[in-house]
Amino acid sequence: MLYILDFHQLNLVRPEPINHICNTDQFIVSGGNPVPTICGKSNGNHMYIDAGAGVDNPITLSVVTGDSSFQRNWKIRVLQIPCTSLNRAENGCLQYFTGVAGQILSFNYDPTSGAQLSNQDYGICIRAERNFCGVQYTQCPDPTAVNNLTQSFTLSGNSRSRVQAMVGTSGPNSCQADYLIIPMVSNVGRPLTGTSNTVDRICGGVLSAEVSTLSSSIKTNVKPFYLWFHTDGVEAPNDLDNKGFCLNYIQLPCSSTLS
Repeated sequence: MLYILDFHQLNLVRPEPINHICNTDQFIVSGGNPVPTICGKSNGNHMYIDAGAGVDNPITLSVVTGDSSFQRNWKIRVLQIPCTSLNRAENGCLQYFTGVAGQILSFNYDPTSGAQLSNQDYGICIRAERNFCGVQYTQCPDPTAVNNLTQSFTLSGNSRSRVQAMVGTSGPNSCQADYLIIPMVSNVGRPLTGTSNTVDRICGGVLSAEVSTLSSSIKTNVKPFYLWFHTDGVEAPNDLDNKGFCLNYIQLPCSSTLS
């Protein structure tokens, strides 16, 4: 049985400010596929929980609250989807998006008061719609940006100042601790020579498939449309004030992915 948790409201105490660990409040899911512990604010976000093929495999939702006078609230809609349903998510997908276009946010993302949660490790999937063969990602507009210092993609570095995009797994500008994996992604409008301008791992302070201080729309033609988000348990002193990410995606018709 597959369960969908729709967070109409989820407002808990945010993580502690040094390493962004949920040590006061925690939302915990047990009994299904591995789910990272989250806290803070995740209104409008969701989770897909795979409890297995048996009919007697329950999941347990736990809200752990610490010693704080914070005004917590949660309202979670729980849906069940049969394992044989065509609407079920792929295996390994904690989040599943359908439709030609949409928006993906990390848990507790907010450009002003949010914080990227530590110890995250989960898959994000987008269903490939008929006659669409690629997907393009763009940073969400940040209405709070000052002097072009946007907070809509800040995964690593000191986000109190402008951090360039970092890519790959080796070199001084690589992504080692916190990163987003998108298979064979490249900057839109960038001529390709084989796989020389594609990467699988991106991080830093702006969205780009190349080391740069300028954000770029990025795209991939690899199916299934899959992302993997990873953060470790340490932020300070190298990473400060990271918010996570907000990405707008749009699927690309098959005719436009050939070039």
